[in-house]
Amino acid sequence: MKPVIQFAFSCLLLLGSSWPASAQRIEDGPLQAYWTLIEPLKRGDSLRVADWRQFLALEGNDAYIKNQGFGPKYLANLRRAVEVVYQPQQAELLQERLRDPVKNWLTYKVHQYKAHEPALKAYQAQLKQPAYLETVYRAAWAWLPKRLHQRDPAATIYLLGIENDAIAGNHLLILTLWAAYNQDRLLSGSLIGHELHHQLRQPVAFHNVADPDKGLLYVLNGVLNEGSADLIDKPVALRHESDLPMEFQRSEFLLDQADSIVQVLDQRLAAMARSNGTDAQPEKYYRTLIRQTSGHCPGYYMADIIVRNGLRRSLLRQIQNPFAFIYLYNQAARRDAAKPHVLSEAAIEQVRRLEKKYWPG
Repeated sequence: MKPVIQFAFSCLLLLGSSWPASAQRIEDGPLQAYWTLIEPLKRGDSLRVADWRQFLALEGNDAYIKNQGFGPKYLANLRRAVEVVYQPQQAELLQERLRDPVKNWLTYKVHQYKAHEPALKAYQAQLKQPAYLETVYRAAWAWLPKRLHQRDPAATIYLLGIENDAIAGNHLLILTLWAAYNQDRLLSGSLIGHELHHQLRQPVAFHNVADPDKGLLYVLNGVLNEGSADLIDKPVALRHESDLPMEFQRSEFLLDQADSIVQVLDQRLAAMARSNGTDAQPEKYYRTLIRQTSGHCPGYYMADIIVRNGLRRSLLRQIQNPFAFIYLYNQAARRDAAKPHVLSEAAIEQVRRLEKKYWPG
């Protein structure tokens, strides 16, 4: 099984604005600090623990590390991998490790920045151009209704020189250079556009949720949140999967067992309906069910079925409503030539009950 990147799930209510994109910029201070950090290592110097800690404490790095839950042991191993990659005296060990990149995953990830440094620095310069943010907003707006074609001037966009993924939440977008570079080679602005979509979609926050409903609301929100944003960047990534480095080959991450997961979700919804809401499972159960993907699987699978069966406009109209997402999926699944799983009437009835209970208005 190939290592895969995971994208953090965000469900935040954010306010739009008509401020110009020029009010924002991509903060590449943490990335610049990385380029500075590794220069002495190229001459054979060691990476002092104090310097490493100071680097990790930079705002963008610190927020990312806390979000990912990286502990002291992981960060110490990452520091060691940086030394192995850049110190000339470690060249033999580096080549040995690269022969098995899965086993030596940290070394492999760091080496991507070394192997592609000139191209990455040229790409970094492009991201500083004001026109790039316009491209990002257009990518996000493509999968939002016109009423949500707004901007988020409060959003801070950080660019990092470590790791290979992206996260978003609380007006904060954090992207690693290697991830953005590879996705932008396929479709400019699509990775940041994906993360920005989470903010601009203005997901509705549910209040006073009963304990038995928390797990189901988590998963229903998750599949809509990630599935709708995945429509920005995942179709092109899947079409060109063989052209991407292995860490960005996402078909397994997005689609493995997706239809089976929908079937289990059907069973759980139906069980809740039959038990009048007492046969519940906690959020932890649903996190495991969706393979810790935050909703990417089966969210993208479901969203793709909706779109390929002519319901794109309906999806955009209901882009904030996780209950409508389920109804649209079922409508599309009945039409689909591939015969994906169709949720039972009992499951749909439970979704209606949840909608009546929690959806405003």
